[in-house]
Order: sequence, then C-alpha cells, then structure tokens
Amino acid sequence: MVANADTAHGYDDALTNLIPWDGPIAPRAHLHTDAPALDLSGTWRFRLVDSPHETPEGFTDPEFDDRDFVDLAVPSCWQMTDPAGDAPFGRPAYLNVNYPIPVPAPDEDVVVPDENPTGCYRHTFDVGSDFTDAERVLLRFEGVDSFARVWLNGTELGWTKGSRLTAEFDVTAHVRPGRNVLAVAVSQWSDGTFLEDQDMWRMSGIFREVTLLARPHDGIDDLFVHASWDDGATLLIDGPEGATVTIPELDVTTSCNTTVTIPNAQPWTAETPKLYDATVSTSTETVTVRIGFRTVAIDADNIVVNGEKIIFRGVNRHEWHPRTGRTLDEETMRADLELMKRHGINAIRTSHYPPNARFLDLCDEYGVWVLLECDLETHGFEWSDWKGNPTGDDRWYDCLLNRIQRTVERDKNHPAIIGWSMGNESHTGEGIRLMNEWVKHRDPSRFTHYEGDYAHAICDVWSIMYPAMEWVEAVRDRTVMPGADPAPQTGRERGLPFLMCEFAHAMGNGPGELADYEERCFDPHFHRDRMHGGFVWEWIDHGIDTGRGYAYGGDFGEPLHDSNFVCDGLVMPDRTPSPGLLEFAATMGAVRIEIDGDHQHDGNGVTVINRRDFADLSDLEFRWQILDDGECVQAGMLDVGALAAHHTWTGTVPRPDDVTDRMVVVVDARLIDDTIWAPAGHVVARTSALLTPPSRPSLHVSTSSQPRRDGHGWSLGPAHFDRRGRLVTWGGADLVAPVLDLFRAPIDNDRASSLARDNIGDVALAAGLNRLVHTTTSVRQDGDDLVVVTRSAAAAASNSMLATWTWRAIRTDDGSEGIHLGLHVDPRGHWPAMLGRIGVTMGLPAEWTNVSWFGLGPTENYPDSQRAAIWGRWNSTVADLQTPYVMPQENGLRQGIHELTLSGPDGGLRLIADGSKPAFAARPWTSQALMDATHTWQLEPDGHTWLTVDAISAPLGSTSCGPMPIMSHRLYAQPVDLSLTLLLV
Repeated sequence: MVANADTAHGYDDALTNLIPWDGPIAPRAHLHTDAPALDLSGTWRFRLVDSPHETPEGFTDPEFDDRDFVDLAVPSCWQMTDPAGDAPFGRPAYLNVNYPIPVPAPDEDVVVPDENPTGCYRHTFDVGSDFTDAERVLLRFEGVDSFARVWLNGTELGWTKGSRLTAEFDVTAHVRPGRNVLAVAVSQWSDGTFLEDQDMWRMSGIFREVTLLARPHDGIDDLFVHASWDDGATLLIDGPEGATVTIPELDVTTSCNTTVTIPNAQPWTAETPKLYDATVSTSTETVTVRIGFRTVAIDADNIVVNGEKIIFRGVNRHEWHPRTGRTLDEETMRADLELMKRHGINAIRTSHYPPNARFLDLCDEYGVWVLLECDLETHGFEWSDWKGNPTGDDRWYDCLLNRIQRTVERDKNHPAIIGWSMGNESHTGEGIRLMNEWVKHRDPSRFTHYEGDYAHAICDVWSIMYPAMEWVEAVRDRTVMPGADPAPQTGRERGLPFLMCEFAHAMGNGPGELADYEERCFDPHFHRDRMHGGFVWEWIDHGIDTGRGYAYGGDFGEPLHDSNFVCDGLVMPDRTPSPGLLEFAATMGAVRIEIDGDHQHDGNGVTVINRRDFADLSDLEFRWQILDDGECVQAGMLDVGALAAHHTWTGTVPRPDDVTDRMVVVVDARLIDDTIWAPAGHVVARTSALLTPPSRPSLHVSTSSQPRRDGHGWSLGPAHFDRRGRLVTWGGADLVAPVLDLFRAPIDNDRASSLARDNIGDVALAAGLNRLVHTTTSVRQDGDDLVVVTRSAAAAASNSMLATWTWRAIRTDDGSEGIHLGLHVDPRGHWPAMLGRIGVTMGLPAEWTNVSWFGLGPTENYPDSQRAAIWGRWNSTVADLQTPYVMPQENGLRQGIHELTLSGPDGGLRLIADGSKPAFAARPWTSQALMDATHTWQLEPDGHTWLTVDAISAPLGSTSCGPMPIMSHRLYAQPVDLSLTLLLV
C-alpha cells in the first residue's frame, strides 16, 4: 500500500492531540424541519487498511478510481460483515473494563498503536438547486467510531471524535450542482478511545445516519423549548427573534422568546405522555417540535415531576442488534420500547452514551423517564489506581466539556429526559465538576447524576451500583452501617435523593432477589422519602448471530476479552423476553395484585395497589378466575374502577363451597383499549393463590406387596432395585438409578468474573458437588419397606451426605400401582460451600418427553424469582422446558409441585408430592453437560430424559456483578426430608 502524503499529514497529531474536533460547527438541537435534507445512507464504496498512513493515495480525489473498493452499507459497523465467517473487515472484540490498546502513563503523551484499522469510505451523490441555492449547507454525522476525517469534492472539512455524538460540517463552499463525492477516513483508535471504555463490543465505522442539510436564509438553526407545568402549562421557546410559534390543538399562537401560560393544556408524564405538535416558523423555514409540559425538581430529598415523587422502575439500555451491532433501525427501537412498556419498565438510563436521536423521539411518544448519559467512560484506568485518569487531568477537560455540550445541545428538547448523567465509571475529578457546572448553567431544569462522585460533592442525586440489601436498608432508614465504605448517612448525601443506577445483574439465569430490592427501594407505600428505585443492568444480551447460535467474547480470537459478560440482559439477543424480564414485570410493575385465599369469606381476600405516580387505573379491567386443576369453574370481574395513584382497593371473589387441593384463584389486570405499546387485552399484572381446603386430603393408598429378593436384587410393586438397592427398572422401563444431587450447572451468578464479588461456583466445584461418589452402606427389608442407606461424598473430601431411602409398594384407591419414597438426608462433617440443590436426579427413557404438572408455571422459577409464576395445571415438552441462555447453565426449574407426570408412547411416571412441595427440572442432558457446554449448539440429547426433584433449591441472586444472595436465601448443607409417591402411567 502506498502511503498517502495528503491524508497522512498531521494525522498523528489529530488522532491524539486531546482536541475533540476541528471543523464542525457548534452543537445544536436536532430539529424536524421542512428545509431540504438528503439522506446519504445506502451503499458506499469502502476499503479497510491497517493504518491511517496506508490509505490509498488520492482516494479523497473525486476522480479517484475506486473499482478496487467494495460495497459497504452506511450506516453499519464494518466488523459486523460476516463476523463468524470470512470477516473481510476484521472481527468484533468484547471487553468490559480493560482497554483494547495500551494505556498512557500519567507522565506520557497520549499515543495509539500504529496498527490502527482505518476504513476509507467514498460516496457519490447528486444535489440540485435546493442545496446549491441555500444560504448554508451542513453535512451531519450522527455516529462514527472513533475518529473521522472528512473531505468533500477533494477539500478537507476537518475531523471529529466522540463516537456517539453528532458532528456537523459547513460544506456551503464545497457542495456543487450535480455530482458530489464525499470521502471519509475512519480510524478505530484515537485519544477518544480512552474516553469510550464502555462495557461493549469494540467495533468501528459510520454506524449512524449521514445527512446533507440545506439551511435557508432566515432559518431556524436552534431552539430550546422550556415547557413547564405547575398546575398549568407555561411555554417559552428560545429561538430566532420574530419566529412564530403555533400549537393548533391548544389554539396558541405566540412568538419565540415570549413566555405564555396555557390554561387548557395537560401535563406530560411517563404514564400519561401527552404531546402537543407545535410549529416554529420564519419566512423561510418551519420546524415541528413535540411539546410535553412537565417540571422536574429536587424537593428536599425527593425527585419530583409536576410536584409528585417518581419511582424509577428502570433498565440500562445499550444499543444492540445481533446482526447489525450498534446500528439500529426504527422498527428495532420501537420493539424495545413496546417490550419495556409491556413489562412495566418506566425508565431508561442510556448506558453509557446518547442513543440514536430518533429513539428519544420515541421515548417522548411512548412515555418513559430518561436519564440521558454522556459518551464517557474511562474504566480501564482503574487498574492503575486511576493514575492519569482523564477526569482528573486538565489536558482532557476540553474533550470532556465538548462531549457533555454535544450531549445536552442535541437532546435538550425532549420532555422524556429528566436528568443528565456526566458519564459512567470514570472515577472523579475536576473534569466531572466542570461538566456538571456547565450543565447546571445551561439547563437548570433537570437534575444531574454521576455515580462515581463518591464524596457526593458534585451532582444532585446519590447514586450507587449493586448495593447489598443491608446497605440499601441503611440508606432507607438513615442509619450508619458499620463496615460500609463509604459509610452511608455521614455527609451531603443525607439530603440527596437515592437511586441505584445499576442493580440486579441480569446475566444468564437471573436476576434473583428482585422482590427484596423492590421491598427496600421501590415500594412507595412503605418508603415515601428519598428512595427512587433504580435501573436493572441491563436490557439486552449482546450476542452476535452466527447462524447456529450466539457468539460472545473470545469467540472471535480476541487476545483479551471478557467472555460472556456481555450477555447480561433481560431479553435474549433476538429480543425474546427472558424469565428475568417476566419476573421484573411481576415484581416491579406499577400495578400490584395480592391474594389471600384464606380471607375470601371476609371480603378482603384481594388487594389491588396502584403504585403509579400519576395515573389512575381506569384504563384497566380486573378479571378473576377460579380454576380446579386447570379447568375454569367460576369467573368474573372486580369493580376496581378509577383507583387513584398511590391508593389501594380491597375486595373479594366468591369462594366455592367445595374447595379441592388443586383449586386456584387467578386475578389479572388487562388493558381495556389499544395503546401505542400493546393491544387491548394485554395483561399488565397477574397473580394467583391456592384456595387451600381446611384440611388437605391425603392420597389413599394401601400396601400392595412386600419387597421380594431375587438373584438380581429386589422387586417392589412395579419397580425393581439392583443388589445395591438402586431403582433401575420401572414398569418394564430401564432407568438410570436416582442418586442424591447437590449440584447445579453453574449459572452466571455462580461463576467468577472480573467484577464478581464472590465466586460461588468455584467453591462448589472445589467441594466436588459435581463429582459425588455414591456408596450403598446397607440394604435391608423392614416389614413392608425396603430401606437403603447411601453415603455421598467427593474424592479427597471427608464431609458427606448420609441418605436413607425408604421404599414401599402401594396401590391407590383407583387401582394404580406404584411405590412411595421417604428420603431423609443428613449432612456429616463441615460443608463450607453453598449447594446448588438438595434433591434427587434420575435418568428416564428418552421417549418420555411429555410433561404435565400442577404447581408454579409456566415459566421457570426459583426461590428468589417466582413472582411471575402462577399456580395451575401446566403442560409442556421436555424441549420446551429449557431456557436457551447464551452460555448454557442451570435453567428450567419449576417449584411448588403437587403432581408431575412425564410420559411417552409406552408409559411413564407420575409423581405426587406429599407434604412440602418440591421443585423439578426435566432435561435431555445432564447438569454436567450443561456445565461443559460453552454454547447452546454444543448441547445434544444423550438418550435419556433426566429428571431432577429438589427438596430445596438454591437462589439466583446477582453475584456475577453484585452482592451475595441474602442469608435467608442461601442454601447450605442441612437435613432435609422428601416424601414422594411414584405411580405407573
């Protein structure tokens, strides 16, 4: 490749000179205008070279022969071109904290590697008199990672950094009638890279839209809409003097820079997102703005909107698509918002950069609170104890101010945005203070946020990531928690609103303990001061579609990566809701239904709580059903009516005279009318309860036979046991004998990660939970019973589990044959590890794939994640019981089992729980296979249906990035009893 002197000149300086840009005009709002605009998206010509010094000589010349270039879509990320195949432009790389390039020391100049992949773009377009006759013509780039140098018709326009920030170049003197040629050199690494160390796939290119804008004489270059609400609407639009403002729906006509009160307007909130279409016009241009009247304030230690405290039932959202990376179309953006609204999410933190501008238009329209974050993260400096960190180094302050100014100016007119965040995980320093100071001067109408301000000296709110439950309680109760670092309630934070900008790490199977966080930080009926909820991390798994499954860090040969830590969302990469999202909706939703089956006769067995902050419940209807083993026996409606925000309704449903042990009451809340985000009939909230009879009837059984010993072992009813007392045959079907099981395939919250505070999984593996050796210590007949005692322990371990299996043949009143198991498990020795379960696993015939159960379902559920589950009769297949997490792990558990049947064409097994109700999982592979697989496509059925029945199951938690599960949820070794009746099918 021939070095290009034209493009190489000054390039090194521009890449690393700590100057944010050279050439673009001052930042301004994105406005919807009737002035001519030309979308330059489409197919561009492209070549990737190894260094900016290797760009083809003369490629910026309009007459350059680019036949050796290839076609590439703009917008796009070049590494997303066939990344799992030929990858002609390199492959994505995933890193969380570490920088992908060497980090400068405090006493060194900032440099980037010579090996700096650079994309050479060329695009030819035609313009007419709309542009050539305009007073000004602007060229807008909405997102280029990470450094772009731009030429039009052979003339250099300048360069820009700030990957997710808009840059506009004045091209008035360079655009010409007819054919125009735009050339852009995009380099992957620049000094901007050190300000963009977000937890994400590292990829490059012109990944957002490029537009040519004609600006008329006497046009509207910028507007700042101030639309407030204080028991009435007030409007002031900063703009060109003399420009006319019209709001037809409100019969308002005024002018820019004039304050008007509007008596007949309605306020905007995330629950009632009322927007008014307004126009601002001069003689040559009309701009359309959508106005939402609302006022954000800090009232003592509360964040209030329109005078009401708000709760963030929020989520952190990266921009991601499994096939296009950070390039999203409007259909995908709408899909995100519809899913969020349907599942009770009312707030978004734009982690950790401004999103595509169109997304914020949709946030205004759909109604969500937005905490808009600057494109800033310097997390990788943490490994050097933050030495040389840009937020404390005055060489970088112009870059920091440029980024926050571009963030605020572009998006300042969105009513959905109620707070500005300076960035994420960049420690702190004078740079953050300067950013915050500029924001408060430019826009005092919103609160400011920065989690890394641990001294609470800068911003308006107190924010924290992944606090332990005890820590949240200390904040709530305004007490000092011994050992906390920093100790809460000791400084300025005492008077600040509190929120969790990240909590409940939704990685793999999880998050758990949402109900515990909800009780401490989200429930306005118990904690009306300072507690403002928070934002789950995060929205979507960032898996990359390979055609056979989803890839994650390390799958593309990265020398440094953070594995599947990028797959930590409430939706799968294809936006399929995970069980975690269903649990969020059931736990965090603003409509709560509670049922107490024992109080139905008292008239207060059903409670409906409106946890909305503004809206009543007149948009919902409340239906109830009474189901008996899945069959509806009664149904009706509850007269909840227009229950006001923060109010509670109590009532009842008719309780049948004859209540069975399979009778369930289910109450749900459904939309009456279609909305923008869901159709009529969409279920907003649902819950259930067992209508337990006064005395639960037992299964009437009689002994059918005594154990019979033969040369091969023992026969008992329809079962046969080998000489070691292991159940090996069931009604003629061969089994893999049941054994004591303490192991689950580690979930992400069990595994180690760079940010995991505790590594549950390694401790469990070190204890040998996955390699227990089972020894029969005795087999004996005791009257009608076959009593087997086993010892389960791991190699090199002296601690053990002693299990007593008491088997008895039975015949039910309806003539069914079976056996009863009474299992007692007693730990011996010291068991320091948390267990995955205490239960039994056995191998059934592979053909037994039809599953029916009475218990909690249909979704998977765990001890600390079961609000989304409903009591009832459920039917499935073994295949459909599996949840395909991107990295295989424990999944598919269902709890509260009264009865379970697994069957096939030639028989099956019916299991009835006596006493406490266990959990079950049924899989076509073992837990060991789940642990050994790194991707879903590696899982293959092994010829058995593996049934696990848990007497006790471990919780999910959020330990992959957060605290250990709370003590009451942890599962340690303990004595347990399990009583099961097994019947032939």
